[in-house]
Formats: sequence, C-alpha cells, structure tokens
Amino acid sequence: MRSSLGIGVLSTVLLSSLTLMGEPARAECPPDVGVAVAAECPCDGPQQGGSWKNHGQYQRCVVQFRNALRKQDCLTAETKKTIARCAAKSTCGKAGFVLCCADSSVGTCSDTIPGDGSKNGTCSNDATIACDTNADCTVGVPHIKRSATVCTDRPGYYVSGTGSVKGRPN
Repeated sequence: MRSSLGIGVLSTVLLSSLTLMGEPARAECPPDVGVAVAAECPCDGPQQGGSWKNHGQYQRCVVQFRNALRKQDCLTAETKKTIARCAAKSTCGKAGFVLCCADSSVGTCSDTIPGDGSKNGTCSNDATIACDTNADCTVGVPHIKRSATVCTDRPGYYVSGTGSVKGRPN
C-alpha cells in the first residue's frame, strides 16, 4: 500500500512539473524549404568541406533534414515526397555527372525593362517562370548524364549544370 501511494505521489509531482515546464521549444520553420535543404545539404559537398563520398551520403543528409522538418510540422504532404524525389534525381554525390538539356521550347519575356537583373516578367511559353530577358524563357528538359561529353555529343544538347532534375525550369 505504501509503495502504490508513493508511486501515485511521484507520478503527480512529475506530471505537474512537466505541465509547468510547458512544451519544449521548437525551431522555427524555414520560409523557403528548398533554400534550407540546399544550405543544409549543399550539392557540392557537406558543410564541413570536401565532397560527398557518394550519392547515397547526399540523399541521407537530405532525408534526415526532411525528417527533422517533418517532426516540426513544417512540411505539406506533397513537400515531404518532393524533397526525397529531388534528392534521388540529382547529380549530387555523383562525381562528373551533369544535368543535360535539349531545348524544348523558346518563349518571350514580358518584362518591361529587360536586362536590369530583376525578373519582373513572365514567359510566354510558361507563365510560372519569372523572367528578365528572353533567354530566361528557354525551357529544356533536364536529364542526368555521366559526363559533359556524353551530354554534348548530340546536336542541340547542352550542360545546364548540376543539381536536381525535378523542379528545374532549364
């Protein structure tokens, strides 16, 4: 009887002290999740310097960061899926790999002051693309290729850099 009374008193004290302490402090959600992921897991290598050992190491970084954001309730259901997909379809951690594009459509930019560096217009071929000049309206379909040479050995193809094939307008 004494032990059950002692356990009851102890649990009441613990519960009331937890209530007084309140919720643990939560980190704020980043205003731009894509920028936050790129800062936490840069494509060119870990923040400590060097490069990713392999593509899996890069993906692990992204998924761990995504899981931390998910636990903080910072992500929509679609964003949860998209983050891992983008990491999987990227050149990050793949030495020498590039994004290779073929021009699929060229549009015109509606920016009233082209060339000023401010993307105040939209593209005629894709209204979701902000633009400054017509060059911003060239939309290519990126693919990951093993090297720049493998990409450019076909006419009309060009290297568009490194990163993810998802979410890249060109």
